[in-house]
Amino acid sequence: MKYITHIKDAFFVLIIVYLSVTVTENVLMLKQLRSQLEQTKENLYQTNIVIEQMQKKLKESLIHYSF
Repeated sequence: MKYITHIKDAFFVLIIVYLSVTVTENVLMLKQLRSQLEQTKENLYQTNIVIEQMQKKLKESLIHYSF
């Protein structure tokens, strides 16, 4: 009977270690994804600024061309 108890305890320890490693990996992945999200937001912001400038230049050129 003692062997079964020891095996059961060892199994629970292994499960706890596995879950701890998995949680750590997930936390690291979340940090990486947050970083990528911030980079994507910054890229989108810069792209929008460039598009806005291009639209402004196009509008100005159309106004000058129409006169």
